[in-house]
This record gives sequence, C-alpha cells and structure tokens, in this order.
Amino acid sequence: MFKHYFNGYFSCLIFLLCFWTYAFTGVHAFVAEEITPDQTVMIKMKDGTQLPTDLYLPNLEAKNLPCILLRSPAGRFCRTATPVAAFAKLGYLVAIQDTRSAIDLEGKTLPYTADNWLDEQDGHETLQWLAKSPLTNGKIGTMGFSAMGITQQLMAPFAPDSLKCQYIGTAPASLFHHAIFPSGVFLKHQVETWLGYYAKDPGVCSFVANQYLNDRFWLSFDVRNVAQNVTSPAIHQAGWYDTFLQGSIEGFLARQEHGGDGAKGQQKLIIGPWTHFWPLSSKLGDFEVPEAGKVVPFEMGPYKLFEYYLKGIDNGVDKFPAVFYYVMGPFDGTPSKGNIWKFADKWPVDSIQTSYYLAENKSLSLEKPATDAKMSYRYDPTNLVPTLGGLNLFLDAGPIDQRPIESRDDVLVFSTEPLDRDTEITGRIMAKIFLSPHVDGATIAMRLSDVYPDGRSLIVGDGIYRKGKNLKTSQAIDPSKPAEIDVDLWSTSMVFAKGHRIRISISGSNYPRYEDAKVGALTNIIHLGKNYPSRIILPVVPAT
Repeated sequence: MFKHYFNGYFSCLIFLLCFWTYAFTGVHAFVAEEITPDQTVMIKMKDGTQLPTDLYLPNLEAKNLPCILLRSPAGRFCRTATPVAAFAKLGYLVAIQDTRSAIDLEGKTLPYTADNWLDEQDGHETLQWLAKSPLTNGKIGTMGFSAMGITQQLMAPFAPDSLKCQYIGTAPASLFHHAIFPSGVFLKHQVETWLGYYAKDPGVCSFVANQYLNDRFWLSFDVRNVAQNVTSPAIHQAGWYDTFLQGSIEGFLARQEHGGDGAKGQQKLIIGPWTHFWPLSSKLGDFEVPEAGKVVPFEMGPYKLFEYYLKGIDNGVDKFPAVFYYVMGPFDGTPSKGNIWKFADKWPVDSIQTSYYLAENKSLSLEKPATDAKMSYRYDPTNLVPTLGGLNLFLDAGPIDQRPIESRDDVLVFSTEPLDRDTEITGRIMAKIFLSPHVDGATIAMRLSDVYPDGRSLIVGDGIYRKGKNLKTSQAIDPSKPAEIDVDLWSTSMVFAKGHRIRISISGSNYPRYEDAKVGALTNIIHLGKNYPSRIILPVVPAT
C-alpha cells in the first residue's frame, strides 16, 4: 500500500533496518547487503491453492529455528517486505509469503477475503505448515506494516498455538469502519487508488463500494468482534496523521481489554507524530517529523518482541507500560509543553471532557450562547470543498494550512480567542451539531485545526456525517426539525500552545477524501445557542 519508495533495494534496506534496529530497539543496524531467499516453497491451502513462500535462513544447515512470518498482499518482493529477511541474520527462519491477491495477475481477487477465520484461513494454514517444518521450533511471530499489518490482524483470531507474538504496524481493526466507510461515508480516493494497485479489475472496486449493507461480509473483516479468541501478545504501531489511526487504537483496545489468555493485558501501543508512510518518508504536511518524534525513547520494537517471545530472552518487554504516545506541539519549534513522549498504563488517558460551543459571531467558547441562532452553508456538487491534508493515505497527509479552504463562502469557521495557557488535548474528539434539513445528502464535513499567531491554520483531524437513503447510521427524525448529529473526529494528542487558537470548520464536502453526496445543490443549516447547543467536545488533560 505504500506510495513512496527509495530508489533501489539497498536504500530501502538501509533505512528500514536503521529505523527498526535503532529507533525502536537501540541496537546497531545491520550491514546492508542484498539478501536472496535460500529456498522458495509452495504452501498448499485446503482448497488446493498454492502460495509461494520465500524462506531465509541464518545458514543452509540451520534447523529448529524460531520463525518470523510476513504475509504480503503487495507481493513477497515488495520493497517494504524484503528488508524483514535480514532478521534471519539474528538466528530466525524468515518466511515471506504472497497472499492470493498477489498471485492473481488479472487483479480480480479482493485482498484479505481468504486471510480471516471463516471459509479460507490461509494465515492459519501457513502457521500450521511452518510449525510442522523441521526448520522451525514451532514458535512463530509475525510482523508487517499496512497491508501486511492487516493480514496479521485477520490471522490472530482462532490462530493455532504456534503464533506467539505479532508486530502490527498501521493496520485497522475493521476494514469497514476504519479503511473503507468511516462514519458510513465511502473513502473514495483511498479505496479506489489502493484497489487500483492490488485489485486492478474495476469490478472489484465497484463490488466493494456497493457492499455497505452486507453485514456478514464486513464482520469477517472486523477483528474487534472476535478479540476474545486472540491469544497472542502484540505491539501495535500507529501515527497521529495515519489514515488507519483509530483502527490501530481500537485493535489494541479490543485485544488489551477483551482478548483471550495470552493477549488480554499483553498488548502495547506506540503512537508517534507520523503519517502512514513513516519511516519511508519523514514529510509531515507542511513540515518534517520533529526530531523528538523520530526516535521512541524506549527499546520497544520487533527486535525486542521476537527476542522475548520467540527466543525466551528476558529483556523486560512484557513489563513496559502499555502505551507510548507522542504529544504533538507547535511544528514550527515554538516552545510549549508539547513535542514530548509520554507513557501510560491505559488508553485513553485521564482527561476532562470539555465542550466548546459554536456561537453566531463565529467564536468557540466555553460559555453556552444565551440565545438561539442559525447559520447556513452550501453544498454545490460542481464546486466541492477540496481535501487539504489530514489523515490520508495517497493524498498529502499531515498538518497543512487550511486557510485556502476557510476563506471560501461555503465554509463556516469558528475559533476560540488566543489561549492564555498551553492546552493539551489527548483522546477521542466528538462533536454534536444541530443540523437541518435532515434530508438525503445533508453533510457535516468538519475539520479541527491549530491556529498559529501568524494566521496559519494547521489541520489536526477531521470527521464527517452524511444522511443517506442506505446509511444504517441515519436517524429516523422529522427532516423539518433540527437533528442532533454526532460527528466523530477520531483521536489526537496535541498541545495547543499559549497564544494559539482552536478552530473548527464545517462544510458540505471534503473531496476526494470522501465521496461526494451524489445529490444536487443543497443548503445546510447549523443551529446553535441555548436550545441547540452545537459544540465540539475536547478531551482536555489537566495541567500538571
């Protein structure tokens, strides 16, 4: 699923190994050299399908080894998969496998349909094959990022005992809720672009886009519902500007709180100031990843994970706090209480749910307005409000200035006064907005941003709500009356520095991140005030 690649195998190998073995482990990086598989085997699934699997060994005579498995919808030669082979140098058997979509040259296979716990269980069968091989000692760990993290998520429920641990990077717990239809709205650019790479037949994309109401289909891609059947510990890596941020958090929480023996209470979560493509790209919107955010200040990565669970070396990884998270701050280097790492034994951390009310004078205030008012904004299908930064995959991601959007006459903007102190927001962000008329296509596309003293308005996160004929989340409400709508802006950790302002903007579209409403021009009305307290609710962390 990766967009950015280095020029050549060696560059990718050096960078990834330096990151994994220094930033996350504290040990020296391997000496870069081209690594080729020692053998390729065809692992036969129960329906007869054979999956090519490259095996890498410390030496040709090695047997009875702990094993690291990576299953790749992007193919076993993907430049983000092959560097994992270098772990063989540390005494592991490394197996890198093509999933069914990778071997389908016509691109008619939807990725992941054979990777879960239902009819086809390719991940489970691969674990069983490897556990029985004389090359392994029966102990297997898995790793991988993005698409290769999703195959791990889907493998974990009901997995055989041979699965001992997982390192899951930037992967959603539910494809429906976190990758394809967040808040019930189709992630147009992300899904169409990704399937264009890995399921090239246009019929596959059309099929996915029309599966909204197929509950059984989507339940097979939602590991939260079967977390109690997961028995493996894991480290989950996420980024505050990653498209799968909330999915990574919820995958961690499901297993940490509801997992089976061996999984419950044995999960770790790392969230850094990163986009989906970190560490392949250090670009972060209009900035670079802050220096403090480039290195996790604890030795907590795949090296430590595998050493503990596969080799039995007591390195203390099981005793680390459950959550390591980076609190973002001003990206221009302005001093603040942000731009630091923190740790916690639970998620979310303690906070005060604080309402900031929308007012007719376009302010955001802790005081509820005394009188009622209403403001309108226009949805025009011929002049959609464009996506500009945020939590994207193939579109530009990260903190990007929103002023080109906020200056439009079809966008409502509400801001606080300059803050008199640093204000940390850490946790889930929700808004409650009173909207009319509540008709098909009515949309609230909301963005949260940090406004700098010089006027820059850098996006922190976004959310969307849309009323539609086929949306299960739609409310049975009199369309002529204001409807109280919940807008989920997912999670963040950000210090809004003294002198900065907190801002939200509301529009009828956020395109092409989200699909357009498929209706004609529409005027949306926001109600606010005493009887219609439209507000955004921020998790404010008490100052210490």
